[in-house]
Amino acid sequence: MPKDMLNLHDFTRDDLEEILLRAAYFKKKDGKLFSSLQTKTIAISFWEPSTRTRLSFELAVRKLGGKIISFNPGISSEGKGENIKDTVKTLASLGADALIFRHRIPGFFQRIAQSTGMSLISGGEGCYQHPTQALLDIFTLQEKGIDFTGITVVMVGDILHSRVARSHFYVLPLFGAKLILVAPPVLLPPALVPAGVERSYHLENVLPAGDVIYFLRVQRERQEKGLLPSLGEYAVLYGLNEKRLTLLKENALLMHPGPMNIGIEISSRALKRLESSCPQRTLFREQVQNGVYVRMAVLDLLVAGRVV
Repeated sequence: MPKDMLNLHDFTRDDLEEILLRAAYFKKKDGKLFSSLQTKTIAISFWEPSTRTRLSFELAVRKLGGKIISFNPGISSEGKGENIKDTVKTLASLGADALIFRHRIPGFFQRIAQSTGMSLISGGEGCYQHPTQALLDIFTLQEKGIDFTGITVVMVGDILHSRVARSHFYVLPLFGAKLILVAPPVLLPPALVPAGVERSYHLENVLPAGDVIYFLRVQRERQEKGLLPSLGEYAVLYGLNEKRLTLLKENALLMHPGPMNIGIEISSRALKRLESSCPQRTLFREQVQNGVYVRMAVLDLLVAGRVV
């Protein structure tokens, strides 16, 4: 098992299956506290905002008995000119065994990983990857009894800026699923689509084929160039509304990494109808809950038994 989780390409399917099995064990033993990180100190530093990822990582560390150094970049010495490499060295000197991070610019930590004994675990890097999100998605679908071989996942939304999508470019085909990407042309340039993955600019054409419909958040904070004419127009063309619900397979499952933009990715009426008539088909809450167990598994396997 690699010491770092910066992307999923460094992990074989066997590696990922081991993580998922460990996550299933932790979920089965929910409520029990473990001690595998009892002698470990985990630093957590997010250079971009986060709620779900950061809180679930913190909870995962505590459930494994670890200690947390919570590092706030906004009030750190970076304002005095200290670079990220110096920050990592400082955390290592303070006794940190691992650093869980999020950063808006990808690539920094790939270089740093070669010069530190700490485990580096990504909570999302810019528009690069979000490894643990993709793993918790796979785990959630496995819990629903999904056999990935032969299923079709339709992924809709801001593909261009999505680190979740880039993680799934690798992991969904690795597990045997067919992936179809759907977005406006400006958010789905052909050069971005990897071999073996299909694309479409017309949601209605591919919704009926999806066993899983995965909606991505429209990342308004990354729309500096104003690529979309308006969010209202996006919702009309690519949002899930009551009319489009009729195009879904009877047992199609719906996913979203959160936070959801109600009225953009999914209309309030469509969401209310789903939650009232077939709540078992919406996996949004399960995704959040399962993030804790998957992140426990990652920490347990990458950090707990390793000597820095």
